[in-house]
Amino acid sequence: ASPCSLPSDPRPAMTRRVLYLMVLALAMEFSSAAKRKSGLGVLILEKASVCPVKAKLGDQLKVHYEGRLKDGTVFEETFKIGRTTDITLGSSSVIKGWEEGLQGMCVGELRRLTVPPKLGYGDEGKSGKVPPGATLVFEIKMVAINDRYLHQIEAEAAEQEEAAAAAVELVLAKRAGERDSPYCDACNTYVEEFFESWIVMLQQQQDKVTTQDGGSRAPALTYNDDTELMVQSFCSNKTVGRIANSQFASFVRPACERIMLGHKREIVGTFLGSELAGKNVPDRKDQICADMVKACPHSNGVVVSGQCNYCQASIQDIAFEFRRRSPRPESKIEEEVYEVIRYICMRSYYRHRQKASSLQDYCDDIVDEYTKDIAEQVLSTIKGKQTWGDAERNICVDITESCPSS
Repeated sequence: ASPCSLPSDPRPAMTRRVLYLMVLALAMEFSSAAKRKSGLGVLILEKASVCPVKAKLGDQLKVHYEGRLKDGTVFEETFKIGRTTDITLGSSSVIKGWEEGLQGMCVGELRRLTVPPKLGYGDEGKSGKVPPGATLVFEIKMVAINDRYLHQIEAEAAEQEEAAAAAVELVLAKRAGERDSPYCDACNTYVEEFFESWIVMLQQQQDKVTTQDGGSRAPALTYNDDTELMVQSFCSNKTVGRIANSQFASFVRPACERIMLGHKREIVGTFLGSELAGKNVPDRKDQICADMVKACPHSNGVVVSGQCNYCQASIQDIAFEFRRRSPRPESKIEEEVYEVIRYICMRSYYRHRQKASSLQDYCDDIVDEYTKDIAEQVLSTIKGKQTWGDAERNICVDITESCPSS
């Protein structure tokens, strides 16, 4: 043999492979946990089903755990004997790695803690079990926090979810069928957001498909996998549409799910069979929200015209924006009001039937000239000092003089 060659390994190839995989797995185990500044590695192996309560200093905890050395030797465990370990977090009754690593855990969660010697048993080790300077791995299951077990927490969460759902149903039933009712606002939001997502999906199809007829026209919209994904996950997927965002009030998403459950295929048909133009959205709202869902009154094809109607429609759009939005912290309200006013005119073209862009042009003019006055009226309304009807009269009659005073 060459003097530079290594002696051959007498063990069978399969045995060597198994040993290699075991070493590799052990190395991954020690390296995969996210390390904190202290040197503690924390890896969540199983998330809790619900997590209304997280472990903090001072809490009474019940845990199951398995502790092992770097070579895989188990030195302590409670899973097999079926008896939990009880600790008070922060009382120094356990090693520092546990004191840090258990904070923020949820009942039902399983974590792996990779504990360096300085956060474990240090240079002394633990007599008969842990050698000096040992790095330790613990898999820890949180069984209870302050005597609250997973089944109790899940039951409480289910009750709260049922109560929230019942509350939403009551909200959606309130004045159902009226123009500014919650269900009507939610349905109008649904149609606008569905239209925008549909346009984005169409653009994606155009980017993917080779232009038909040698480039003479854009590809026809087909109901393919992309379309199905958008439709199926529209109410819940933030990357598909905005319905699931926290921006909208709590009743918007449940209303979306109710509408899709009862009328999904009909709605898809209305979009597949119509010209995809913003000017047609008011017709889609009548078809879906008035005729199918019965959430709103029918507009009867009314076209908005004249300065007074333009002004009233613009203020009604602002009111709609705030009715469908989730509440904001008081410190953020003024900022939000100006944000809404700045872009409100951009959506008027698919919220109202109008001649050309006359409503949008008028809206732009009054916003440019009276932004501060309009903002003051909107703020006063949001704070409960007046109604939206009062704001509309003040803005359209007194401030802009778009409507007659009588």
